[in-house]
Amino acid sequence: MNEQYSKGTIEGDKKTEWICGCFQTTDNYFKFCSMHNQTLQKAIQAQIDELDMTLVIE
Repeated sequence: MNEQYSKGTIEGDKKTEWICGCFQTTDNYFKFCSMHNQTLQKAIQAQIDELDMTLVIE
């Protein structure tokens, strides 16, 4: 665990402590820490076709 990334958030009555460097920016982009980056990239790439997020250009 890298302490510089540790932060707490409270949403309603649920308190969460983040233990890694993943975060969401204020303009809704996500940054993944080195521990989770490869796994989350694979998960997102696997969903792109299913979510119909691309347009094929010939």
